[in-house]
Amino acid sequence: MVLPLRYSVRSVWVRKSASAMAVGGIALVVLVLVFLQSMAEGLRRAVATSGDPGTLIVLRKGSEAELGSQIYREEARVVGTLPWIARDADGQALCVSESALIVGRTRRDGGQANLTIRGTAVLSPRVHHGVRLVSGRWLRPGTTEAVVGVALARRLDGLSLGQVVEAGGLRWPIVGVFAAEGSALESEVWVDVATYQPAFRRYRIFTSVLFRAAGDPAVAALQMAKTLEDDPRLQTLEVMREDAYYAKQSKMMHDVIMVLTAILTAIMSAGAVVGAMNTMYAAVSHRQREIGCLLALGFTPAAVWLAFIAESVALSLLGAALGCLLSLPFNGMASGTTNWATFAETGFRFDITPGIMGTAVLAAVAMGFLGGFLPAFRAARMRVVDALRRG
Repeated sequence: MVLPLRYSVRSVWVRKSASAMAVGGIALVVLVLVFLQSMAEGLRRAVATSGDPGTLIVLRKGSEAELGSQIYREEARVVGTLPWIARDADGQALCVSESALIVGRTRRDGGQANLTIRGTAVLSPRVHHGVRLVSGRWLRPGTTEAVVGVALARRLDGLSLGQVVEAGGLRWPIVGVFAAEGSALESEVWVDVATYQPAFRRYRIFTSVLFRAAGDPAVAALQMAKTLEDDPRLQTLEVMREDAYYAKQSKMMHDVIMVLTAILTAIMSAGAVVGAMNTMYAAVSHRQREIGCLLALGFTPAAVWLAFIAESVALSLLGAALGCLLSLPFNGMASGTTNWATFAETGFRFDITPGIMGTAVLAAVAMGFLGGFLPAFRAARMRVVDALRRG
């Protein structure tokens, strides 16, 4: 015989104070879990969406990131003549050679950040994925003008339209602000590469060559890789799809945050399970006579066990609902941190997905089950005579 589900649900309200403590503990764990997972997802999306599958990037072999790559001007010039580069309506090759480095900068909160400065070409906004001007204008070639990403302008002091960036011994007036569909490019300062190289003593050196692929990007990547391997002038270079390059960078950050999330959640979950267990032990202790009556009426020990498990899971679901509700204001909130692959400041937005919510609810149910298992087992093992006598 199975006890009605409403018996278990109604029993949650019998001891409101104890139930509220158990619900609060589980809600806190769910809130932290959702917060950290949404942070990891936001960072992953910001970095991974920086690339486009139709764009290829050429780096020095063995370079984990663009900042560690060096491509000489002669090599970049040869790459720019290869036949797998797309061209626009005017026949101009959609290929740019760029350089990037990081410099220290102060955040609005007083902390320090590593600022990425990228030396770009006239075609860079067209070659990079999703780049568009938000305010002001694009920089003029051959000048010390700069444009900044919207995420960077939001997070760091002195990087708004009309202000000046001091770096490399020069003053770079900001003439425009650009967006890039929320990608990591929004956390960069762009300047003219011809002015950038002497200012930062990067003569004849680029960090990457970026180009739109003509035809199928996968085929172009294979053909380009073979050419780089066969040409003695280019054998120190490698090519990959831009989306794969950024996905590789985002995986490191995502994995580190998820490991930290698992450790912190496990520690907090232990406390929440103990809290739920104490609540359920107290419920069993104060309802011994009730348990005895249920057993005397013919309900099986398995039915009693199931009733208390259902009560514990009901508490956990209430905690999950509360924790998810409290986490919703974080969705879409703008923030930023250091990209551990490039050590540069990266802006992102917290991204709470249905999958993250589902994971948090499952974790809460697991905590409720573990917290209620032993108390429910104790209730199921009671003998009718002892339960009624003690009542």
